[in-house]
Amino acid sequence: MRWPTAAIGKQLGELVHASADAEPLARQRHAWFIGSRLFMGAVGLASVPLMLAMSGMVGMMAIVGVISLAFQAVTAVVASRTGHLHTAHVTSIGVAAATVLLMAGLGDGPTSPVLAGLPLLVLEAAMIGRIREIRYAAGLAMATLCAVFLLEIRSPEGGSASAAPVTLAIQTSILAFAMCIALLTQREMRARVVRERRLTAQNRLLVDGFGDLVTRHDAQGAVFYAGPSAHALLGVAPTALHGRGLFERVHVADRPQFLMALADAGAGSALSRVQVRMRHGEIEAGDRAAAPTFTWVEIRCRKIEADQEASEAAEIVCVIRDVSTQRQNEAEIDSARAAAEAASALKDRFLATVSHELRTPLNAIIGFSEMLADESLVPSGDQRQRDYARIIHVSGDHLLSVVNTLLDMSKIDAGTLSIQTEPFDVARLVEVSVEMLRLKAEQSQVALEVTVDPGLPALVADRRACKQILINLLSNAIKFTPRGGRVTLDVRREGDIIAFAVQDTGIGIASEDLPRLGEPFFQARASYDRPYEGTGLGLSVVRGLVGLHFGSMQIESAVGVGTRVVVRLGVDSRVRLAPGATGKPDAKVASIGPRDRAAPAAIAIKSLSALSQTVKKSA
Repeated sequence: MRWPTAAIGKQLGELVHASADAEPLARQRHAWFIGSRLFMGAVGLASVPLMLAMSGMVGMMAIVGVISLAFQAVTAVVASRTGHLHTAHVTSIGVAAATVLLMAGLGDGPTSPVLAGLPLLVLEAAMIGRIREIRYAAGLAMATLCAVFLLEIRSPEGGSASAAPVTLAIQTSILAFAMCIALLTQREMRARVVRERRLTAQNRLLVDGFGDLVTRHDAQGAVFYAGPSAHALLGVAPTALHGRGLFERVHVADRPQFLMALADAGAGSALSRVQVRMRHGEIEAGDRAAAPTFTWVEIRCRKIEADQEASEAAEIVCVIRDVSTQRQNEAEIDSARAAAEAASALKDRFLATVSHELRTPLNAIIGFSEMLADESLVPSGDQRQRDYARIIHVSGDHLLSVVNTLLDMSKIDAGTLSIQTEPFDVARLVEVSVEMLRLKAEQSQVALEVTVDPGLPALVADRRACKQILINLLSNAIKFTPRGGRVTLDVRREGDIIAFAVQDTGIGIASEDLPRLGEPFFQARASYDRPYEGTGLGLSVVRGLVGLHFGSMQIESAVGVGTRVVVRLGVDSRVRLAPGATGKPDAKVASIGPRDRAAPAAIAIKSLSALSQTVKKSA
């Protein structure tokens, strides 16, 4: 039959006060003292009904013994509740010595068998006490022995006086021998404690050097030891993690994974690993509304098998490491991967868009050129020659416009597009730009209205770039406005700023598409069967040109209502606009600053820059 020592040791360990963890081997001393005294109390109480059943009465000596054993259980409770092992042990020795004295006095005196308990007090003091407890036990045992002999000698019916010195010498020799053994045992235990302290200090130095938090758990997962790194990692004292303290700091959503890791380790898994969020610091009592701060940590758990010889139960050791930086790096990698996938999708969509934009006019140019070259189809001087030539010219202009836009975007992205600033008349610039698009507006049956504040100052900027900005904005507005709609251009002065506002009554833009406006090749509802032609570069070119002039662009739109684009340029575009000069738009307004050099755009533009140059030369 195998004794369940591990289970008993675990139960006793739960009764040990938390302060016993501060010193090596102290926990074992506390557990031995508490267990032995509780056992004595149980034996004393259990003997009462047994004596009643056997003799029908309980004698005086038995009563003294039962009371003494019951009081030993009380000292165990004191040690368990307060952690004051020295006080409880000294009290226990005193009660035991007094019991021996009473029972020997009531019994056989110097020949009483209870005197054999005095050397045991000294030997036990060596196991669970220090030198002072050994001296106290030895002195009290010797005093008790002398008191027993004095009582025997002074007793009227005392025994032979000549036998008393011999018996005293024998008892004293036994006590001296017990004390020598106790001192040797204590010396060995002190050496063991020193070794344990040195090893513990070395292990702690090694662990603290890596900054990891080490915790020790019992079979149920409760923490009975936490390393000093708890301050740095979680912002609390190590004792705050004892028991369920560590578990209660784990984020509620992560607790099942944490418990599963402990269970896997307890079941014998070589190494259990999990990443969870743990609450950092404590929330002040008067600040319950404050949101807790959580830190991502990685927990690695391993089981330490029970040591049957040392009567130590199995435990689980966990190493906890801060992985917040690692999680952030992983998130950045995921974001970069998503950006790369978006770049790939953008490239595919761009190639489909540009191939459509280039193929359509090229098909017209090639087809009608072949017809013009065949005299059987188009006789010389036929009216159809002029019609075909006009179609070729229009297609060539459209193709050249696409190529020029690509080249502008390529230069803006590469940072090689330079602007030539000069003062010019804003009203004249608006007039020329509107006239270029008035025919397109009439063909689309869209009303084009222009309002220019009188007395506008000369604008110091690049005339060609500003013209391109207005043409792109008006062209987009006309393209996305249905028949019968209206496009308005309002130019006015706002202090040292000239604002160009283009508003239409077109299809509008969904709120989820507003933040992406101005990205190269992006067109709301962009797809292979998109209802509107264009490369999606118009607003991107505007954004880049506005950025070169230190200006700003704001877009406000609603589906089915229309779109309003406001470009603000300083009267002297060489001076950057002051912060807040563009106003404070609401949630439906997209404020777009100078275009960032997005990787997807750069890839697409550079891949077609050579093609653009070639097509332009051919045109």
